[in-house]
Amino acid sequence: MFVGSLVGIIATTSAFRKHNIELADSYSFNGSKLNAIWDLVDRRYVDPVNSDSVMDKVYSAILSTLDPHSAYLTKEVLKKEKETLRGNFEGVGIVLFINHDTVCVDRIIAGGPSERAGMEPGDRILSVDGTPVSGVSMPIDSVICRIRGPRKSIADIQIKRPAEKNSRIVKVVRDIINTPSVPYSGMIDNNTGYIRLSVFNDKTYDEFCDAVITLKKRGMKRMVLDLRDNGGGVLSAATKICDEFLPSNELIVYTQGNHYRREEVHSQKGGLFCEGELIVMIDEYSASASEIVAGAIQDNDRGIIVGRRSFGKGLVQQQFPLPDETAVLLTIARYYTPSGRCIQRPYNKGTDEYYADLVNHVLEEYSDDSILSQISDSTPYHTVLGRTVYGGGGILPDHIIHIKTDTNIVYYNKLINKGIVKDYAFSIVSLQGGAIKKKYRDSDTFINQYNVSDAMLEEMFKQADKSGISRNTNTLKHYKNEIRSRVKAEIGNMLYSSDVFYRILLPFDPELKEALNANIKL
Repeated sequence: MFVGSLVGIIATTSAFRKHNIELADSYSFNGSKLNAIWDLVDRRYVDPVNSDSVMDKVYSAILSTLDPHSAYLTKEVLKKEKETLRGNFEGVGIVLFINHDTVCVDRIIAGGPSERAGMEPGDRILSVDGTPVSGVSMPIDSVICRIRGPRKSIADIQIKRPAEKNSRIVKVVRDIINTPSVPYSGMIDNNTGYIRLSVFNDKTYDEFCDAVITLKKRGMKRMVLDLRDNGGGVLSAATKICDEFLPSNELIVYTQGNHYRREEVHSQKGGLFCEGELIVMIDEYSASASEIVAGAIQDNDRGIIVGRRSFGKGLVQQQFPLPDETAVLLTIARYYTPSGRCIQRPYNKGTDEYYADLVNHVLEEYSDDSILSQISDSTPYHTVLGRTVYGGGGILPDHIIHIKTDTNIVYYNKLINKGIVKDYAFSIVSLQGGAIKKKYRDSDTFINQYNVSDAMLEEMFKQADKSGISRNTNTLKHYKNEIRSRVKAEIGNMLYSSDVFYRILLPFDPELKEALNANIKL
């Protein structure tokens, strides 16, 4: 009976469709079929159509069929892309985060407009130019768009401080805000310098060189270049940095595509750190320009690569601006490491499968310690000294750091990932920030003297209990110092700078410790 009813429904639906069709005369058109279809929609469709919105989706769909990285960039997206590549934007100089549907000031950029206007970490932002932004479930991107604006324009920001009864309006004159791509550099010990690169943009090379020069003056003989979580960026910034590690006339990378003949990039002069031990750290989120650097260092046997297999993006994109302030980001070539490897992961099964493969290869590293299981292309390539390396999905490190599977660390990770540590640090800064900065007047004093007490930790653990995160006594036994340091680092980051954050946490970074002890000789 059910099957019969279903067949009847299908037949009726089909009849409905047929009976409501009107046959038009043959439609003639000039130009592309795409233009013809759109012309029909525009002139004949039953309802009004937002042409810009529809065509944006069409352009995106066309480019998405090519590869995972070609894309259509709308005006808004193109603006963000330019800001990322430039390394600056027009805004007020604050770092935000959402705390229980309230927009909060996480950190003030030193010397920026908000600091000059008197804003402080811990301020709650209620409205921007009269529009409420807290308590209205406004997405953080929308809040940022309202706060940013042209240089020299004024943002009226309504703030509320926990210690004050009433809110106030702060007038902030927007300015150019720089976003450093070297969030931290410093000495780990008397001989070892550490440089963290978060992105490759137009300013990265200069920032990197400044860091190297400063660390060499402080005695750096060995360098750790940390590219973990660095998703790439400007290719020329990567090749210039490689140039500072290599003697002259060494191959750094070459690119080639169907419409682009082979182009090679060689080192030019012998740079700032051509001698001395070099360790490059990567992980599964190191991609693109990060992989160019890692591949050049590995293939030229200039240093060792430590960490986990990188993302595997071996495609080169170029921006083609369009007259309406949009752009096409088109893959134009593949890049190859000096030994001839293309480390691009396969994308023939579609974009969803492409990104799912990243998750799968991380899960493999949890369950299989075999290096061979992580190699997707068994074709052997050889470095300058004859070492065997492999292509396929990413750069395989010389020394692999496996993902930590200690069950005791789960509670620690939940405290961080669920925002418990961040929220607690913010509450301390909101209520005590002024007093802390008055007592610990500079970052060195804070790092050396400020203490996160057991009572403070207990208060935070109670907040975690209320959030449904069950305590783990083994975690508290084995990782209490790490948790204490993380809370201190978050407080220091909000009140002082990202330098404080790294200076406090790096001594507790197990992957960095393993990298420094990696026993691989070239």
